[in-house]
Amino acid sequence: MTHEPRADRTVERASAAHRAPAETSLESRMLTALGASLGAELTPLTLTVDGVTRLEVEGADPAGGILVQLVANVGALKSPVRNRVAANMFKLAWLTTSVLPDSRAILCVTDSVAPAFTATGWASLAARDLGIEVVRFDDDERGGRVVAVLPQPGTIYGSETSSAES
Repeated sequence: MTHEPRADRTVERASAAHRAPAETSLESRMLTALGASLGAELTPLTLTVDGVTRLEVEGADPAGGILVQLVANVGALKSPVRNRVAANMFKLAWLTTSVLPDSRAILCVTDSVAPAFTATGWASLAARDLGIEVVRFDDDERGGRVVAVLPQPGTIYGSETSSAES
């Protein structure tokens, strides 16, 4: 089943394979692990909305039912990374409300980005309210895996994790 755009929108889908991260990159490991946990092949996708606005998502299943953005960071959580979190959440929110409303929005982040989603932070509440799933990627010696859905507002980061693999 291909997920259809809103009735008043036209959306063209095209592979963005040329934008695929290098196989050995952190982003590639994130996309592969997330796809495995979801049982879907995720690849970059180019969307052209209303014939003029072109954008890319870092991962999507072939039917367009899953839209993924990645925030990979290995250093300290600084303002540019927080800005990337906000920009990716905004893109996913717009896509799932105004372009492909039946799609599932997932933001996959590395350990160093996860603290942006504290129980008392605005990003956690915004993600929940906007229907964006936020998952944490653990880059382990097996190539990485998605290990947890980040806490919802009202829980304490690190005190409860639920496996995204179950």
